[in-house]
Amino acid sequence: MNIRINGDRSPLKWWALFPVVIMVAVFAASCRQAPAPEALSEPAMHRANPARTGVFVTEGLSNYESIKWQFQAGDWVFGAPAVSGDAVYFTSYDGSAYAVDRETGAELWRFATGDTIIASAAVADGLVFIGNMSGSIIALNADSGELAWRVETGSGFSGSPAVVGENVYFTAENGLLLALDSSSGDEKWRFQQPDSSISFSPAVADGVVYVPVSDGILRALDAETGGVLWSYDPNTTLKTYSPTADPVVADGVVYFMTNDNGLLGVLHAVDLETHQSRWEYTTPQENFSAPAVSEGVLIWGSLDNNLYAVSAADGALLWTFPTDNIIFSATAIAGDTAYFGSTDKNLYALDVQSGQQRWQFRAGSGVSSPAIADGIVYVGTQDGILYALQ
Repeated sequence: MNIRINGDRSPLKWWALFPVVIMVAVFAASCRQAPAPEALSEPAMHRANPARTGVFVTEGLSNYESIKWQFQAGDWVFGAPAVSGDAVYFTSYDGSAYAVDRETGAELWRFATGDTIIASAAVADGLVFIGNMSGSIIALNADSGELAWRVETGSGFSGSPAVVGENVYFTAENGLLLALDSSSGDEKWRFQQPDSSISFSPAVADGVVYVPVSDGILRALDAETGGVLWSYDPNTTLKTYSPTADPVVADGVVYFMTNDNGLLGVLHAVDLETHQSRWEYTTPQENFSAPAVSEGVLIWGSLDNNLYAVSAADGALLWTFPTDNIIFSATAIAGDTAYFGSTDKNLYALDVQSGQQRWQFRAGSGVSSPAIADGIVYVGTQDGILYALQ
């Protein structure tokens, strides 16, 4: 499957734009181990936290003035960067993980994993966690970039890892969810749904791991044992669903983004106590962007070129914001500002409540998912540039 961008058929395959389904059912044990260095700071990961809310508890950037620095990687920087300590960690389609100085953008180290990396890195307790598309799970020393441990699974990772306590969780294209000891890479437990894939990131909140499986069922697992606690199945005899983004957990609800068999985008709001749908919101095209959740507002981008905002209470539409091309970027929120990129080459900053534009930054190619830290926006692009905007 190809995707149309700017009216032309892109030569990049679907997996090159977003998570794919590669059905390879092989796994292996971990390789070399090394002691972890001292902790740097709070864990940093895709969508700001394990619950995947997209909310960065930091100062935002209300007014854009200039590029603080930019760094050229070897290929598309698709995943959001992780900012931890004095460094910014990010991955690239060139198969490498990078660490650059947070203030200057100077390269600190890079590590070649041997295959394309779509997913974002996660950083916790002095280690950087990465999964690539050939099924390697890699933990690197955050200071030096040296290998701490490596696990081979045989099936690619397009979802980003979640780190909670001593556990790191990875979902794979062969329907596998692995819980590993973050310091050693030792397996704690595994969940596998046969004849399926898990192409998106797990969400973890209050001792529960939420897993979007390709059969259209959202499963809730015990974070310590991997046992299935409950599941939400929206499928009916008339409609079947497939997940299209990471689950998001906030305020007693898990938000589950899907498409139906008519390729409409459907966001399900599932109550964590009753395990039943509170409401659904349907868009005219698919959504490969999970909602960011802040102050009762859910915000996400769509393949119909629009950014949507709906009420978390009842799913009522609050506002939309049009762009000139499709949106794969995951929205990031800091304070009262929402930030997102579009394949129209722009990064936008909008007021969360009203949807009014505050500023935009024009890049040279499609813009990926941003991360925010201390008034700086870090974001990658399709042509392999990581920007720090101030």
